[in-house]
Amino acid sequence: MTVTDEIIRQQLRLGEDSRCEFKQVEFSGDRPTSPTRDDLADEMIAFANANGGRLLCGVRDDGRITGMSREQMAALTNLLVEASTDSIEPALRIDVHHRELDGAAFVLVEVPRGDSLHERKGRSYLRVGSSKRLLTGDERMRIAQRPAQSRYLWFDRQPVPNTGFETLSEKLWGPLLSVAGAAEPVRGLANMRLLAPDEGDVQRATVAGVLLCAGRPQEWLPQAVITATHYRGKDRASEQLDAHEIEGPLQSQLADGMKFVSRNMRVAARKSPARENMPQYSTAAVFEALVNALAHRDYSMVSRRIRLSMFADRLEIDSPGQLPNGMTIESMRASQATRNEVIASVFGRIPVGDVSGSTHRAFLMERRGDGVAIILNETQETAGTLPEYRVVDDSNLVLSIPAAKLDFTPANATIAVHSEGQPLAGLDVLALFPNKTYRLGKTDEAGEVAFDLHSTHLPMTVYAAAPGFAAGLQRDWIPQQGGLVLELAPLPAGGSTIFQKSTGHLPGLKGRLNPIRDTSDRTYLYADNIAVEQGRQQPVSFRLGTRLRLTDAFGVELSVTIVDIIGRSALVEYRPFLPDEE
Repeated sequence: MTVTDEIIRQQLRLGEDSRCEFKQVEFSGDRPTSPTRDDLADEMIAFANANGGRLLCGVRDDGRITGMSREQMAALTNLLVEASTDSIEPALRIDVHHRELDGAAFVLVEVPRGDSLHERKGRSYLRVGSSKRLLTGDERMRIAQRPAQSRYLWFDRQPVPNTGFETLSEKLWGPLLSVAGAAEPVRGLANMRLLAPDEGDVQRATVAGVLLCAGRPQEWLPQAVITATHYRGKDRASEQLDAHEIEGPLQSQLADGMKFVSRNMRVAARKSPARENMPQYSTAAVFEALVNALAHRDYSMVSRRIRLSMFADRLEIDSPGQLPNGMTIESMRASQATRNEVIASVFGRIPVGDVSGSTHRAFLMERRGDGVAIILNETQETAGTLPEYRVVDDSNLVLSIPAAKLDFTPANATIAVHSEGQPLAGLDVLALFPNKTYRLGKTDEAGEVAFDLHSTHLPMTVYAAAPGFAAGLQRDWIPQQGGLVLELAPLPAGGSTIFQKSTGHLPGLKGRLNPIRDTSDRTYLYADNIAVEQGRQQPVSFRLGTRLRLTDAFGVELSVTIVDIIGRSALVEYRPFLPDEE
């Protein structure tokens, strides 16, 4: 049932009941601090073990909506998804909605009635009236016997009929086991949930076991295939240039899928001054996208396959299944969830080998949740635009990766730097391409610097810096649309500088700074022989644009702002530290 504004108004007037809970949320900046993840998990468990219900987050006990920002709603959504996925066993698939009523924003969480007993660290709750209470032993047993209990088991843990230990290839399972596990392989594979007893207590290969360790999983799971097609044009009606049905265990499908992409994508070359290959797609982005599709697709959809399609202007990966466990497209970069816990876990044990695009990895999956960030960042760097995720027919997740333009149009581009209307000579100017390569120059007497660029259609970021002036920053400058003029504000007691390659020094401060921005968009600072914020343990996390107090071994103190970081290059602003800044 659609929860209309009128239903919400009525609930706010009448108060909490057995199907609705109000939750006031407190934030520190954009980060929710109360209630905790475990508190939210317990409320959702209570609803799931009863008849389902709704959480209205951002609402006081008296029914008044306190309101929250878009950033706060996004952070709260991530916390809710983590609670439903990581804190609750088995995980809950919740629906999270960002809503607004009379100008005040709040988050609506719909919790379904569970098909099994849900708990957190062995503790189960039940919604009774407007509160929750611990379940009794009899209640736990009754809920555990719900008819749909067997259906809620992770699909990749389910035993596959007509299989057994002999179905699995030692060549594939051998490298996954420890020395102790290899001594008793049946027990070792059972501990990894690659084997499991069926209803007759006969040991069978699980779905994950077949997909990862059977020589040809398609004998039992014919849907476990990648259909790869290369089209001449921009749609499926155009001529097919290459087509292949990719079968075998999942790790082999990944390697063969990357080979298909590598042999069909265009690669151009340019000199700058040495020869540099420019591919249509980042192989690292495609690698992560295929890993995610293979690890997270819904293998219970027996009539659906993964589709890998290469068009003239984009690459698409169509993966069967909705987003797992209450995730949204908006939360994918910051959160993690999976419907195939065993597959994801075993992927963390399989070395990447020499698979194309895997040089940033030691294993197929490492840190959970960083794959989407790599896809976004690598595509932005290669193509100059972001990829797009979309859900189709509530049943498939489609990722579209735009192709980079390979028809280069070299040209000159001029950047001018002024302050209070006057040209500034001798300033450092750094122009960065989306792939983090750059051109460095100094302004002439007219305050201008001219760059020879291999292409002018990509959005560039420009840094300008000098002692006595605030940092200059321009994002998304497209040279083919015209030159650029940067206006710098005077900063008489301080100034700005550019760290071209990772590290650098600041005037008067004895020591080296190394600001870092990682693939998950986190920023932190290492400082050699310099105290950060009066001795905080390094690396020190910080936000771009915020001031940091730095002190060297001679007592010199500066107030430093890391304005921006792209790749290994950073734009830094500094001024004397004043006691009233504390």
